[in-house]
Amino acid sequence: MIGFTKKYKRALIGSLAFSFVCFGFMLTHFTLCIDDETWILASEPSALWILQGRFAIWLFNLIFTVDGNFAPFLWDFLAILFWNASGVIFAYALLERERPKEWQVFFFCAYYSSLPFVVGEIMAFSMFDLQVGIAMTATAAGFVFSRRFLEQKRKKDAMYAFLLLLYGVATFQAMVCVYVTAVVAQCLLDYLRLCGGKAETPGAAEKTGPAGYFRRTILTCAAICAASVAAYYIINFLLGLLFGSAGYLGDNYNGWADGDWKLALALAVANIGRVSFAIPFQGEYIYGGSVIRVLSILFVICAVFLFIRQKGWKKKAGILFYTVALCVAPFVLYLALATYKTHGRMLPALPLTGAVQMFIILQTIKRPFLKKAVMVLGGYLLFLNARNMNLIYYYSSIVYEKDCTAAAQIMYDIQAAGMDYHEKPVAFIGMIAPDELPVLESCTLGGSFFSWDDGNNSRICDFLQTRGYAVQQADGQQLAEALEQTAEMHIWPQEGGIVELEDVIVVYLSEPTGKWYAVNMGE
Repeated sequence: MIGFTKKYKRALIGSLAFSFVCFGFMLTHFTLCIDDETWILASEPSALWILQGRFAIWLFNLIFTVDGNFAPFLWDFLAILFWNASGVIFAYALLERERPKEWQVFFFCAYYSSLPFVVGEIMAFSMFDLQVGIAMTATAAGFVFSRRFLEQKRKKDAMYAFLLLLYGVATFQAMVCVYVTAVVAQCLLDYLRLCGGKAETPGAAEKTGPAGYFRRTILTCAAICAASVAAYYIINFLLGLLFGSAGYLGDNYNGWADGDWKLALALAVANIGRVSFAIPFQGEYIYGGSVIRVLSILFVICAVFLFIRQKGWKKKAGILFYTVALCVAPFVLYLALATYKTHGRMLPALPLTGAVQMFIILQTIKRPFLKKAVMVLGGYLLFLNARNMNLIYYYSSIVYEKDCTAAAQIMYDIQAAGMDYHEKPVAFIGMIAPDELPVLESCTLGGSFFSWDDGNNSRICDFLQTRGYAVQQADGQQLAEALEQTAEMHIWPQEGGIVELEDVIVVYLSEPTGKWYAVNMGE
């Protein structure tokens, strides 16, 4: 590992610098994303992460935070470092045998750390981006120890791999997909080296030959993964008996319980194509998806070329199996759950798949002109990632700054009218509808606190507290009184948009929708 980093230090430093360019706007402009407001000023211990099955985040918060508060800038900065560190570890584990050029290592690591759809979304959540970055590093290290166990057969390496992967899964269940993707990528690279007859042919030193090598690799890594997942579920089950469960995966992402499981499974399979080729579906689009689409198309062309070039159906079948498996691996958890509901932050293995695809494409092309053309195209794709990453954070900052302005105006009007929000809770009826602007959103990035859930009182009050206003949230009865009062009010900021009742201050933002009633009144 040390030798690898020394040999490719310029590529690794360059990819790290490129990563910080991608996150330049985020690091220099403070904003809060949806959910961040819950944690940045948390004043009491919370078991919410345990309820979601992410007990490693709870443990991290217990040791390194006060009640889960995150430190602005520091968390994001360290998260970027850890994510890049995981990329270096994967580059070492997967590429060392390939004897890559320095520029190939740069492309691998730079793409891995710059995909806006995934890395951009994860880093937007300062409440857990550092924890996820550490989990990615732990998962990458777990893969390295799995490799060492395969090569040296030391039991302690298997134990390290088990514990590191357990930590990763306990932080974010989708780390299973990252580990599976790494294993598939290793098999594909080894198989391509076998087909090419290069030095260090896998399995050459084994009695069972290459077939035995691949079988042992897959079964051993599957056993380590299964053991980690089983341990995770046992611990999670025991914690569930003590703290309860929010049914995070089972209730929201279990397609088998949706009624038509065949349709759910078909949609889960189709979702692989939707994401890989950035196909809009039901109003959802893949932010920065043009880069993913181009890379997927190039990889398909490359895979077809490799398939045709091989002689014999066994080798052709191997190429087909491992290339398809590489594309499917980031989605294995969601195929098991039969769900297509995958936000970018739920696909942490996708950047690894893309980085491996890019490396294989660059390795396969031999003609100097085509290689240079693909290098230029690869550089352009990285530029698009950097552009899209900075833009999505800029778009998000526009919405955040508008929310801050609205918060200041509302609180000014309340105080100017002589109302004391310290003594009475504030009820927000309706929402402030966002203006139509030529900006894009990615999951919660670009979401407004005043329009989320069509006006979620809990989020609005928490957000106002992050702006320095100790606002109390109105209860169900007070919201009901406020609703009755709105019949005699005008919509804020018109005069009469804020009214004080006997036990609540009413802010009338708009006519409440059915979603507002469901979120705030439980109807």
